[in-house]
Amino acid sequence: MAHTHSSDATASHVTASDATERMATDGFCLIPGALEPDMIERLRGLSERKLRSEEQGHFRRYAHHGSLIPVHVEDDPHADLLTSPALHTAFRDLGFTDPRWISGYVITKPPRSPGLWWHQDWWAWDHDLSFAARPAQVFCMLYLQHTHEGNGALRVIPGSHRHHHELHDTLPEPHTPDIENQPQDSLSHLPAPGELTIEAHAGDLVIGDVRVLHATHPNRTDRPRTAVDLLFAPHFRDLPEEFRAHYVRQFCLPEAGWWREPGHPLRGAPVGRVLPTYEGPDHPPVPYRRRPRRRPATP
Repeated sequence: MAHTHSSDATASHVTASDATERMATDGFCLIPGALEPDMIERLRGLSERKLRSEEQGHFRRYAHHGSLIPVHVEDDPHADLLTSPALHTAFRDLGFTDPRWISGYVITKPPRSPGLWWHQDWWAWDHDLSFAARPAQVFCMLYLQHTHEGNGALRVIPGSHRHHHELHDTLPEPHTPDIENQPQDSLSHLPAPGELTIEAHAGDLVIGDVRVLHATHPNRTDRPRTAVDLLFAPHFRDLPEEFRAHYVRQFCLPEAGWWREPGHPLRGAPVGRVLPTYEGPDHPPVPYRRRPRRRPATP
């Protein structure tokens, strides 16, 4: 039977050590009430503006995910969010040494939409960094309304960021037509041993290692369910050069090299300090592999 991890059960009782332990052992943590009411309202406004700009075909294309609408630094209130004390207090408590923002999306699951399939979001499984204890990349889900099993809450398999799980051997490659076409009664969607449902309220923050296996419940209600998803490299300066060179070229970011342009508005701005920069040599692209592989045997 799946269990529920709810902010109701943990509100005002989550300590920094609790969150750190959950990130290390489970691959995710929930931080209740991370956002102030004013920021929640501003993010709702941003989400509504982004959603109005999309054609209906977008929502049909991303029925499983919910919308995947990119956000950029210039999108109000994104710069204020990226530099907010609440976010960086959470990062500090989790031991993130140099968090840099990579990309972000408004994710709205339409009414009566199917669940998202089981998957993980790491993309460089041929690199030894994939097996490090610390995450190279994390997602930060900021919920803008009460989110529960009935309207598309997140499902996670604790510990699957570091330990092999049977689904690693059976799931199609993430974000491909193969997995998109999996029926709702397939292993890609069915309950999995040990899974948890994360129930969240408006203003709650869920931070997860992108290697953790996760999915969502269907949205069985007549209303959309909205969240903002931010991706960060939590230990950016410690990453191998090829990863730092990769991350500065992400499409949600300003054009790489902005930090060398005299007079660029981001130079010296608070938000500029949470964007990735890189001054090393050019590197070929990091080999791209979305399917997990088992940890290499030690000699």
